[in-house]
Amino acid sequence: MKKILFIIIFLTTTFVFGLTNLTTIKLESRSITSTQIPPTITEIIASPNPFSVKTTIFFISNKDQEVTFTVKNLLGKTVFSDKLNTQKGENQFDFYKNDLNPGMYLYSLQTSSEIISKRLVIK
Repeated sequence: MKKILFIIIFLTTTFVFGLTNLTTIKLESRSITSTQIPPTITEIIASPNPFSVKTTIFFISNKDQEVTFTVKNLLGKTVFSDKLNTQKGENQFDFYKNDLNPGMYLYSLQTSSEIISKRLVIK
């Protein structure tokens, strides 16, 4: 009886691991090609950061495009949003804290193909 039980466990284990290896081999044999889209906005800098009244956002755009600038608090609530028409090359704009409280915020630049987020600190 012990020999039959041992054989059943051995065969079941071998069969299960065999299927696992077969599945792994099938998954590994697939070729997946992905096309990486180069970023359209680079070298994003907020200066000064931290700031108390205003900061200037600098970035480089590799084409003329519309960009949405958004500032969110750490809870994810949008506290400021604006649409910008950027030109190919260096771009900059001023952001004033207005009635925002001191603290950390996340700002993002969103194009039709990407979103880039960074931190702002208001003191």
